Amino acid sequence: MFRQKSMSLGTLLGVYYIVKFCLFPLSLTSGFAGMLFIVLTLMVPVLAWRMVKRFQQTEMPEGMPFLTAWTFALRMFFFASLLVAVAHYVYFAVFDNGMLAQAYAENIATMRETSVEGVTDQLAWQNQLDVIEKTFESLAALKPIQLVMELLVNNLFWGSIAALLIAIFTKRPAQSQS
Repeated sequence: MFRQKSMSLGTLLGVYYIVKFCLFPLSLTSGFAGMLFIVLTLMVPVLAWRMVKRFQQTEMPEGMPFLTAWTFALRMFFFASLLVAVAHYVYFAVFDNGMLAQAYAENIATMRETSVEGVTDQLAWQNQLDVIEKTFESLAALKPIQLVMELLVNNLFWGSIAALLIAIFTKRPAQSQS
């Protein structure tokens, strides 16, 4: 039951990740989509905490030790990350065709052309833009599977940190029966 529930809740969280990811390409042209993407990203730990808390209340009302809560949340993030990795691969292998890299290159070029008011050191600003541009060039050179693996590792890393925090806030020691 524990494994099945973590897998099913992880699948729901993965669907949430996919819906959230759909906003990412749109965020390059729409400020509202970008803001919504950021808000939904910040809501991931809250949503996962609610899922673990609900599992605790319905399936383990007698208490949920830290290790159980951590394992449950970690498995949930693992399944969600695997599911969104499939969506990432489909997007980057089939739909993107370099659109994301091109949009970032255009944004950086626009930032270079416009004079930035308030920037006292123009040389430092240009150096920062050079670093950003080289970073995006190296990301654009990745094959879709390489990019997906980077995103998967990133999701697993942040998911493991979130799982640790969720376990700290949801653990409840088993009540002793007297």
